[in-house]
Amino acid sequence: MPRPALSYPVRLEPLSDFYLLSPWSLSEMARRFGLGRSNLMGLLRGERTISNAKLLELLRWSGLEVVEGDLRLAPGVHVWRVASAKHREALLRLPKDLRPEDAWDLVTESDRPRREWIHVLSHPRDARQVLLSVRPDHYPVLRDRWPGLGRHGRLLHFAEGKKYDEIAGQLGGERLYLPLAQGALLFTEAKVKEGSVAPEIDEWARWLRQTLYLDTSPWLLPELAAEATPGEGPSPSVTPVDPDACQRAWAALSHRLDLGGAHADTCDVPVFPLGDIRQYPVGMVRLDRSFLGDRALEYGKAQRLRFYRDEHTRVLWLILLEEPCLCGLPNPVPADGIGDLVLMRQGTSLQVGRASVPGQPILGRVLSRMENGGK
Repeated sequence: MPRPALSYPVRLEPLSDFYLLSPWSLSEMARRFGLGRSNLMGLLRGERTISNAKLLELLRWSGLEVVEGDLRLAPGVHVWRVASAKHREALLRLPKDLRPEDAWDLVTESDRPRREWIHVLSHPRDARQVLLSVRPDHYPVLRDRWPGLGRHGRLLHFAEGKKYDEIAGQLGGERLYLPLAQGALLFTEAKVKEGSVAPEIDEWARWLRQTLYLDTSPWLLPELAAEATPGEGPSPSVTPVDPDACQRAWAALSHRLDLGGAHADTCDVPVFPLGDIRQYPVGMVRLDRSFLGDRALEYGKAQRLRFYRDEHTRVLWLILLEEPCLCGLPNPVPADGIGDLVLMRQGTSLQVGRASVPGQPILGRVLSRMENGGK
């Protein structure tokens, strides 16, 4: 029989996502800590499999502190990786106290930059840093949620003789993270001057720009970047949409709804945030004919419907687009008349309002409004 689910004095809900980001498997973590795999798995299922004292020892070994019953990162360098949609969603679910700052430096090998991973090191926050390694095909969706991933402050190299695999291999001995003093020895700042960049770095930077649309000017052209005034330069909101990343975002969200196939009386409608422009959906809902009606269901089947969610008022706006658009901003079209409720762009943000002049450029027309769009 399963053990009774007795509570600990710590809210452990984020622990599964936190461990999922580690380069080590749960079995390897349990072995290195000296805990039975079944005990660790039971703990993550909400069962009381170890004592309070053993739990606190495990959390300290993992690089976690407990503050008023909540988990937060302990000082040090935490090594995480995102190699699948499951990892990506785990990272985005982490509560604020377990997330790094959205300010990053780019890290690579000094001799031959590799393209299997994009390595980034978060700027320190209260002596806490994260070395995050992301497979390139998952990078665009993360960057859309964390704009800082699109523009790195500095280029760092792994210290001479160090490789990512070796750094990950140092985990799991005395602890599942690296002390700050040890982490400081792992990276050196690249000395980049215009016209003196090694051909390998220059070619790699071109690949970053052309494939992932990353802004390399802060570290590749530091003199030029220093002269730029605040607000200049490419905005994350106008970053080109990566078709493959778009398809992966849709597939992951559809899979979350356990879709076996498209039913004749249902359609999938993506959810985008209202306000800051985002290229990729952050959620997906499945609606049927009885809710939408025949005409709106046809629009949904044609991928011309979107929900926009106002985080402040919790209002959901159902928007009709002029033409299908899975990701990115819809093409603007002229408003039909004055006073119609429409989705419009105001600078770098989106809002719902009434068309004020004939032919005003709009992104879509409001079909319905729903209050209390959840938490």
